Amino acid sequence: MAKLKNGDGPGSANVFWFNLTGLVVFCLCLIAASALINWKIAGSRHEGTPGPALNIPDPDEQDKFVFTRQGPWGELFTQDISLERPVEYLNDEMKTIQPPVWTLRGMNIAQVKALFLANGLTQQETDKALSPDRVSSRGTDTVFKPSEEFIFSLGPGARARLYEPMRGLDVNLYLEWPYYYPKDSIESVYADVCLHPDDLALFKKLVYGGKDAWRFTDFETLMGNIPTLERRVAMTASLSRQTAVLARLCIRPDTDIDKVAAYWGHMPNVRFIDVRPMLDALKRLPKGGTVSLLYMLPPFARERLYTYSLPPATGEPVRDCHWSTFNFCSVKPDDRFSRPAECLRYIDEHFYKVAQPGVYGDVLLFMYDKDKITHSAVFLADDLVFTKNGQNYTMPWMIMRIADLRAMYPNSNIVYIRRKTN
Repeated sequence: MAKLKNGDGPGSANVFWFNLTGLVVFCLCLIAASALINWKIAGSRHEGTPGPALNIPDPDEQDKFVFTRQGPWGELFTQDISLERPVEYLNDEMKTIQPPVWTLRGMNIAQVKALFLANGLTQQETDKALSPDRVSSRGTDTVFKPSEEFIFSLGPGARARLYEPMRGLDVNLYLEWPYYYPKDSIESVYADVCLHPDDLALFKKLVYGGKDAWRFTDFETLMGNIPTLERRVAMTASLSRQTAVLARLCIRPDTDIDKVAAYWGHMPNVRFIDVRPMLDALKRLPKGGTVSLLYMLPPFARERLYTYSLPPATGEPVRDCHWSTFNFCSVKPDDRFSRPAECLRYIDEHFYKVAQPGVYGDVLLFMYDKDKITHSAVFLADDLVFTKNGQNYTMPWMIMRIADLRAMYPNSNIVYIRRKTN
C-alpha cells in the first residue's frame, strides 16, 4: 500500500493505493476487529443479564440465608424470606378491637388463682388481677378479662412463666397461637419505618422469650392502645411477618434425573412424568438451572403455599395444622381432619413410627403427651417441612426449617411417623 499526495493546501486529499495482497490483508484485519468488538459486547451483556443457566449461586455467593444442599432429593437451593399478610385483609378486622378474654376451661376461681401462683405471680398480684369485677363463672369454666394494668405490669420473664403453661388449654386464641419470631427476625419489626414510635414502644413492652425465639401474645391489648385504624393496620401487617423458606430444585448438566424422580415421584397426586420434560430441558442448558419446589408438591399444597386463608365463617371447620398435614396429598380436602380425635384414629390406621424423617411425606408430630398433638407438619427434604402453624387464620401455609419450628414448640417432644405402604 502506498500513500499518494494530491496537493498541500486546504483542499488537498489523501489517496491510498492497494495492491491485491494488501487489500486482502486489510479486509481480514477489519473482519477480525469487528469480531473482537462483538465478542466483548456480547460478553458484557451475558454477565449483566443472568438467564436460566446462571440462577444457581456460586459457592462465594452463598451464605446462611442463601445456599444449596445436596442429598437423596437432588440439590436444593433455598432462600429465607419474610411473608406478610395482605393489607386488604386487615382494614375491616382492625376497625373494631375487642378487649382480651381468657377462658380457663374446667377450672374454678380457686384453681385459677393456684395456677397464677404456681407460675410466678405473688399473692398480692394474683388477688389484684383476679378482682371480682374481672372474673366470672360460666358453667364449669372461669372467664377472666385481664386489665391493661395487669398486662403491662408483667415483665418478659413473668410473662413467659405465666403464658407458656396455658398453651394447650384453649384459654385464648393468641395465648394458644402467639406471634413467633425465630432468632433475630424480630428486628424486622423494630426497624419498620412505617410504624409509629409510640406503637413500637408498647410492642417492645409486651414481647417475651429470646434465645431461639421471641413471642408476642397480647395482640388485643396492643391494638386497643393504638388510636387510629391506619396505625393499627400498619402494626398488624408488620407483626404478621413470618420467616419462611423459598426452595428451588437445582438441575445441572450432570444431575441424575432418575434419582430425583425416585425421591419426589412417589407422592400421591404428583405426576412426575409431567414435570420431567422441564427438568430435562434445564439439564441441557450449559450450566443448568432451577425450578420451584412447587412443581414437586401435590395440588392441595401447591395451591396454598405462601398464602393466607380468609377468616372462617360460622360453622366452618377449623383449617389448622392437622387439617393441612393430613390433607397434604388429598385431591379434595377431608374436613374430618379438623377434629383431633379423627386425626389420632387416622394416624393409628395409616402410619407407623420412624426414628428420623427421611422420606418425602413423613409427618412430624409435636406432642406434649401421647394423646395431645400440639402441632403437625409434612417433611419435604433436608431440614424443610410444609406447615400451617395452628388454627389462627393469620398464619400462612409455608415452608419452614425444622429447627425454627422446634423453637416454636419448646416444651414438646417430636414424634416422626411414615405412611404405611400396601
